[in-house]
Amino acid sequence: MALTETRPDSPASSASEHIEPGTVEGLLGTGDHKTIGRLFIGAGVVGLVGGLVMGVVAAVYAGNFDDLAPDAIDYLPQVWSLSRDLVMFGGLVPILLGLGIYLIPLQIGAPSLAFARGASGALWTWLLGTALLVLATVFNGGPGGGRRDFVVLWAAALAMMVGAAAWALVCIAATILGARTQGMSLDKAPLTTWSYLVFALVGLFSLPIVMAELLMAFLRIRYFHLPITESTQLTAVGDGFSLAPSIYWLGIPILGMAADIVGVHSERPVQMHKAVMGAIGLFGVLTFGSDVVGLASLRGVDFDNGFLVVGLAAAVLPVLGTLGLVGESIRLGVLVPRVPLVGALASGLLLLLATVVSLLGLVKPVMGFLDELFPDAIDMTNTLILNGTRFHEGIRALVVGAAVVALVGALHHWAPKIWGRRLGEPLGYVAVLAAAGGSVIWAIGEIAAGFDDQPWLPARPTEDFAAGLGALSLAGAAILAVGGLALLGNLAVSFLGTKPAGSSPNAWSGTTLEWATTSPPAAGNFPAPPIVRSPTPLADGELQYALIGGGEADEPDADPDDATPELEG
Repeated sequence: MALTETRPDSPASSASEHIEPGTVEGLLGTGDHKTIGRLFIGAGVVGLVGGLVMGVVAAVYAGNFDDLAPDAIDYLPQVWSLSRDLVMFGGLVPILLGLGIYLIPLQIGAPSLAFARGASGALWTWLLGTALLVLATVFNGGPGGGRRDFVVLWAAALAMMVGAAAWALVCIAATILGARTQGMSLDKAPLTTWSYLVFALVGLFSLPIVMAELLMAFLRIRYFHLPITESTQLTAVGDGFSLAPSIYWLGIPILGMAADIVGVHSERPVQMHKAVMGAIGLFGVLTFGSDVVGLASLRGVDFDNGFLVVGLAAAVLPVLGTLGLVGESIRLGVLVPRVPLVGALASGLLLLLATVVSLLGLVKPVMGFLDELFPDAIDMTNTLILNGTRFHEGIRALVVGAAVVALVGALHHWAPKIWGRRLGEPLGYVAVLAAAGGSVIWAIGEIAAGFDDQPWLPARPTEDFAAGLGALSLAGAAILAVGGLALLGNLAVSFLGTKPAGSSPNAWSGTTLEWATTSPPAAGNFPAPPIVRSPTPLADGELQYALIGGGEADEPDADPDDATPELEG
């Protein structure tokens, strides 16, 4: 199914959709999904680094070190909330959106993105919301802030960011459902495309609940239903996207991208395609956690919620199943330890670790259920209770680390397609190792603090808080921030110090449809509508092109791998 009846014969014929991006008009009014995707990615990396740096500052405050000013800890709610919001909706989500907006039309053979102008509007709405969020916090707003107008501005700004993300997800989902090329049924879509469809649908169900939470926060503060002295409780608004299983939402595209990347760099596409799709779909269903934490600032988080128990207990299975099916490609293929492959595998393992460790949070609700059934057989006084402690920050650290590592690998993998050049391998390895190692160290510190019964942030640590645990969390957050800085530096060095590598369509001998066109693609993406019969048409020799003027399909003139030389390093 196509977006348009005919494709443009040349870039000039689609000038209205491909405005020169170097002009102000081109940036503000572009309908080119490639320009929109690049802007989302670039701005998102900057936002991610800013959020990770603020996370380091929050770790300093939370550590309660002796050299801090006596009232410095009072800023913890604002700093911690800003860090959490920026990492999620100022960094990770926009980068994922940028990759989806850029890649999905190419992977499904579409000439453009559905509602491309809408995606452009989402980009600028998100940028404005991000700027207002930072501004509100700087002027003593946000959770824990002391100025009512800027607390209200914080709620409005974060709602803009969340709403813009939902807007962009509508564009991505509509493209996947309505713009796939001839022969590409939904079960033949690449795994990255399928994971983005699940990611978009889950997001469109859950993000409106976060926006409703922010609307309630806006009204409570604006009309004096909540005293400004109690604004710290607004940090609970973020629970809708930072508690497991809700935060596993970030892991949906991680699994899809990892499967495609491993299939390319092991030189063996993932087998049992539909089984992997089923595992990713099941994981998406289990990540829907709005029923667990929705409207948490009004009623508190119910850790005994049955959906939470089932979701956390079952989330391990689809992640493990996906990694097992992907691991078959590594076992039977040729292992080439490039940054994309290392990043894909490390991100999957971190996500699996997060789902496994989160099972510790089920001890108390499960034991409480058994105590109701067998009141004389269960001793609740010795039950491990981690819910409500900093244990949750440890799970968030692992998921954030998995997402950062996955994005490092994905950007290295698709950089030739997005920008026409590769990213540097040395800085790529630094980014992967720092992000993975830092997230694990940070998680260990927070989980250990949970075992020490330290209250969940942004509450102040108790008197007997072990300084070593705070130092461990701080070190992990700092190392993870170094990983983000390495990614940002790698992008800057690649664009400022490396000459373009040409337009080789297929830098890695890729197998999905995006590698069949030039790098970066011209307007219209493909010279003619492609016709496919499998998820990996380049590996299966199933790619054909329809004649623009009508008629039967025509075979491509040559293998894309042989059309132009390999990209330079």
